Amino acid sequence: MTTAPTDSLAATKSVPPRRFSSLTMKKELTMFLVLIALSVVTALLNPSFLGGDNLRNNVRHIALISLFALGEAIVIIAGGIDLSIGSVICVTAIATSYLTMVQGLGIGVAVVLALFLSVGIGVVQGALCAWLGLQPFVVTLGFMLALRGVAEVLTGGADIGFQGRFPSFRFLGEGTGFGLPMPFWFALVAVALTTFLMHRTLFGRYCYAIGSNAEASRLSGVPVQAVRIVTFVIAAFLSGVAGILYVAYLPTSTPSLGSAYELHAVAAAVLGGCSLQGGRGSVIGVVIGASVMQVTFNAVNLVGHSLWQNIVAGGVILAAVIIDRIFELRAAKA
Repeated sequence: MTTAPTDSLAATKSVPPRRFSSLTMKKELTMFLVLIALSVVTALLNPSFLGGDNLRNNVRHIALISLFALGEAIVIIAGGIDLSIGSVICVTAIATSYLTMVQGLGIGVAVVLALFLSVGIGVVQGALCAWLGLQPFVVTLGFMLALRGVAEVLTGGADIGFQGRFPSFRFLGEGTGFGLPMPFWFALVAVALTTFLMHRTLFGRYCYAIGSNAEASRLSGVPVQAVRIVTFVIAAFLSGVAGILYVAYLPTSTPSLGSAYELHAVAAAVLGGCSLQGGRGSVIGVVIGASVMQVTFNAVNLVGHSLWQNIVAGGVILAAVIIDRIFELRAAKA
């Protein structure tokens, strides 16, 4: 009775993450081919797609989507879901502008406090899900609405702009480094760190194990509650970083910032190979999924009309879920 958990834990450590499964790689390859085809068709229909400004804009937004989609993916891999991503982005951006323009704090202090706020949100959400056993869907949905309300109260429903101040800070969102938008470099660091975390550490193995079978993981000695809390903290922190970069880029905070971004994050993660049932996904897949999302939006603007964006976004999310289910069924039959 006492040796079984130890043996199971050893087995968990010895099995590589399911990121390397043929199913995940098939999804990644499929979405990569979709990305190439979509880019080629859009370029043929509107050559301005390949223009320098448009390409830089796409890189910037792919980087921003990748940032918060990576956090969402970690939560999903561990068997949860976070619907508060967009609201965390909004409230972090609002907090940065509010603390500087209304409270008179320095921009550096405001950024640090805003990031601490995002981490605190992740801790509370994770604790409610892990310790009280509440459903992540319900908890994060409640936070999504509450945080959006907080943003509206702080701003009175109005925008808060930097009014031309803090050019060094705004460079983080608007500027370029070595010819690429600054958010790209933030995303690159996030991708490198997340890849190491999920595919080279015990924490990453625990996430895959919990997503595959939480109860078996618990019996094997995996600290399921602690791991789940950390996943929500990472997701909230990356969303906070995205919020900081968004307000640096715009550079105006508005209560509508980040609206529906949580759905974009879920779609990017699923398109990139994450299973909504947990236990499977990869970092590179998430980046591919984020690229598909942004190029699709850009194609709609260049070829069609921006009013179609929500329709396309809904279609992409549905397609992501359908594709995920098709791959799951094929894997079950194999």
